[in-house]
Amino acid sequence: MIKMIVLNDDRCVNEKLECEHGLSLYIEYDNIKLLFDTGQTDIFLSNAIKLGIDLAYLDFIILCHGDYDHGNGLKYLNT
Repeated sequence: MIKMIVLNDDRCVNEKLECEHGLSLYIEYDNIKLLFDTGQTDIFLSNAIKLGIDLAYLDFIILCHGDYDHGNGLKYLNT
């Protein structure tokens, strides 16, 4: 089973989370944990904390392309 959680997107469906233009997804599959994109700031990190997701144990980080709204948040990640 694949578990996918939106950490950042253009729209906020959960009023407790922040959002901004960009994308960040946390994905788990078969005990593999990956982060797909990081958005443009550290919002993906604060949302992960609010959702109880520990990004210190990632197996992979995937950036779909080099635009700022998909990869600028990478500089905030210390894993």
